[in-house]
Amino acid sequence: MLPKVLMPATTALSTIHPDGRKMGILAGANVVMPNLSPQENRKYYSLYDNKRCMGDEAAEGLALLKAEMEEIGYRVVSARGDSLVE
Repeated sequence: MLPKVLMPATTALSTIHPDGRKMGILAGANVVMPNLSPQENRKYYSLYDNKRCMGDEAAEGLALLKAEMEEIGYRVVSARGDSLVE
């Protein structure tokens, strides 16, 4: 319905279900947002308890995210994610 919108599959989806982020992508989301903050700073950005991936190092988390997306036929790119809306 809205092909130009950026719809994130957030870590909150993975917190409520182990495959939540993959489910979000399969339901139409087109953005994932890995936590690349240094581990010692993540506590300052915690919005809710028991957040998934809070203990993972950035490189490990990114590798896991790439593997998750490849399992469902997608690949992670690191290009700018500007909206296509003009």
